[in-house]
This record gives sequence, structure tokens and C-alpha cells, in this order.
Amino acid sequence: MSDAKENTPNKPNTPDGQNKEGNARRRSRGGRNRNRNRGKNEGEAQEGANAQSKPAKASENGPKEEGAGGNRNNRGRNRNNRNKRREGKDVKATPVSEEIQAEYDLQNDLYDIDFSSAAATVVHKETVLEKPVVGITCGDLNGIGMEVIISMLEDTRLTELCTPVVFASSKLASYHRNAINKRDFQFQLCDTIEDIKEGANNLVLSWDDNVELTLGIPTDVSGAYALKSIDAAIEAAKAGQIQALLTAPINKHNIAASVEGFSGHTGYLANQFGNEVLMILTSDQLKVATVTGHVPISKVAEGITEASICTSIELLAQSLKRDFGIIKPRIAVLGLNPHAGEMGTIGSEEQEIIRPAIQKVQYKDAVVKGPFPADGFFGQGYESKFDAVLGMYHDQVLVPFKSLAMGSGTNFTAGLELVRTSPDHGTAMHLAGKGKADATSMRNALYTAIEVYHARKGYDEMTKDPLKKQKEKS
Repeated sequence: MSDAKENTPNKPNTPDGQNKEGNARRRSRGGRNRNRNRGKNEGEAQEGANAQSKPAKASENGPKEEGAGGNRNNRGRNRNNRNKRREGKDVKATPVSEEIQAEYDLQNDLYDIDFSSAAATVVHKETVLEKPVVGITCGDLNGIGMEVIISMLEDTRLTELCTPVVFASSKLASYHRNAINKRDFQFQLCDTIEDIKEGANNLVLSWDDNVELTLGIPTDVSGAYALKSIDAAIEAAKAGQIQALLTAPINKHNIAASVEGFSGHTGYLANQFGNEVLMILTSDQLKVATVTGHVPISKVAEGITEASICTSIELLAQSLKRDFGIIKPRIAVLGLNPHAGEMGTIGSEEQEIIRPAIQKVQYKDAVVKGPFPADGFFGQGYESKFDAVLGMYHDQVLVPFKSLAMGSGTNFTAGLELVRTSPDHGTAMHLAGKGKADATSMRNALYTAIEVYHARKGYDEMTKDPLKKQKEKS
């Protein structure tokens, strides 16, 4: 007979059977704890089987059995008590104050960004395009500046769009041509800017010195002569000899060592021309600007004032209209603190400075909304709903910008009387002289300079005083 048949529970309910097979069945049903007080002999087992019909006998183990039975009953009662529904007290929320309710209303309005009734429109005007003369500075002599300039200008079609003029020296150009094995490329050498020729890649000789070059290492002379290139271009611009300026990357540190307070092209050009300016990073995907520029993060809050925010918004709005042809620009303004201050919990600048500034500059020819929390704003893709985003400090908007458009973006100086652009990368010393530098951003910066030049001319003509137009005709 098999083990399965021997284990079939068909035996009568005898004390022997119950003790052997019944216990096994109970154990298989999880009755291990239920049998812990069962007697160790057959008599005690029988008493346990008849416990429901007979009163428990007093014995040596009686009190323990009685206590065990009592515990089981108590546990049952406790379970019943726990299952009873407890009555809770009514808890009412404190009414929200008018101030907090107003804050919530502002938050709701902030994310109402359906601009269907105020869609941005780009101005298109049929005009005869004149080729601008674009001045190009060489950047740090030991960086990739001259390399990307040469690589860019190899495309001869560019001379159909503009007349390029590089401010440098013939020796610098030859050194870089040899380093990247582009000896066939030639510049039209000019002693002065009056000697430039249309349809050629011109190089105006800006110094004759034999400057020591050490590619990949920024030195005092590589910075000093980069500044000579910038100054020569500024002189030409002030004389009206160039209409736009394209600046190759510089090393700010080695120029600042000899020029006190130097923090980059943007500030230096603003001082030279006496203009109030704003740095804009622009690409096909995104345009961003910053209230504070190249300043230490510890000093950012000092530069966040109502006046500086208002000025930045006005410069940005005007540039979007005049330089990029957007009739009614949509501008998003970010907060300074995490979560835009969380209603003052993590900082008060949003409530006390940024929001009042936004309310001050609301006018009919621009839509300005904010302050938005920066992380959620970019994380949820809200930047695609605006024409430009104004951040409070450099990395707040340049990190997302370069994540989206690194290598294809352009640095543009809004508010400057001269059209000025620059690539969105640095000197890339680690690539200097290796022929690996990518000229894409430099080329896009040149295209942007040409486009802005034409957009400005069209806007200025369109918005010119009608009376002045009539006088000019007569």
C-alpha cells in the first residue's frame, strides 16, 4: 500500500488515532500553538478532546490550563474591541488668510500660459540686403580662436553674405595654419581697414610683434594681445568701418591680470560704448538672459534689485523686438531661491523684489510672467512656451541652455549699439593646435550677427518717426 493511502484520514476518531493522525492534521492546518497545552499522555489528550463538554479538573497543571484558556478568551475579546468602530472628533481646518489666498491665486495665474491670443509674430520685410562688414577678433592667442576662424572662413560662400575682417597678425595666422595643416588657406592682408576687399577673407595687421606662442597654455602675452585685437575692432566700429563684431573666446583671467575689473567681453564693450547691455544666449530652441552676469555666486543676491530686474526685462523685450523681429515677445522670469522661495519660506526676494519688478514692467507690447521655480520650469518644458527666459544668475539658465544647444548656440550682447556675437564655448585649450576644434558655434555666431544686422535695419526703418521720414523724402 502506498504512503498516500496509509495517510488517508478514514480511521475512527479514537484516542490513538486522534493523538497520532489528528495532531498531524492540526499541525498541517497551523494548529501548532493551539496544541501547546495538550497533555503528554493519552488521558490528558482525551481530556483535551472533551474540554467543551466537561469542566476542567483541578490538577497539578490546572491553573496553567485555566490560565491558558483565559488568555485565549481575552485575546478574542481584544480582537472584538479592536474591530469596534472608534468615534473620532471633527477636525476643521483654519480658514486660509486673505494674504495666503492671494498668493495661491497668483500661483494659479502664473501657470495660465495660453498665449493663443498673443502669439509671437516675426516681422518679415522685403528689403535689398547690403552685405555688412563683420569684424572678427582672434581670441586668446594660445586657444582655438584662430583655428575656428580659419575653419569657418574656408567656406567661401560666407563672403556672399558679409565681408569678414579679422584683427590679428600675419604671423599668428601662419602659426595656426601650419599647426592644423591648413597651409592652402590664405588671408587678404591689409595694413589698415581701408584696404579691405569685398569677397575676400581680410586680415587687418593689428601688431607686428613676434609674440611667443605656447598652444594650450594661456599666458600673459596671449591675453594681452587678445585685448589688442578687441581694441582694434572697437576702434573700427566707432569709426563706422564695421557693422558687426564677432569675438573669438578669450581667457578672462590672463586679461584681468593687466586690466583691473575686466570680467569679459560684455562688460568691457559696454564700458567702451557707454551702453547698458544684457547678455543673451540664443539658439533655435531657446533664448536666455541673466540679471547678474559673471559675478561670484556669493554676490548674486546683492545684484538682485527691483531696478536691475526692470532694466533687464526692458532690454530683453526691446532686443527681442528689434534684433529678432518678435512683435510681442513672451518673457518668463525665474525666481532666485529654490521653489521660487516657497511663499517666503525659503527666501523673500521673490515676493519683495522680483514680483514687484515684473508688475512694474507690464506693458501692452510684451507679456512677462513669473517668478517661476527654475527646476520645475525647465523640467516640465515650459521654456518652449516663451520667446525668452530671464534668470537671476549665470548658471541658472546657462546650464539648461548648454544642455540643449551646446555647440550651436550664440552669445549676443543686447543693448549694445554695435551688433556683437560670440560662440557659446570657451578657449578649449586642451584642443588648441590639434585640428579637432568644431567651428559650428563660431559659424552660427556669424550667421546670427548678419541676421541681427538686417533685422535691426528693418525695425529701425519701420519704427522711424513718420515726420522725419517725410522730411527725408522732401
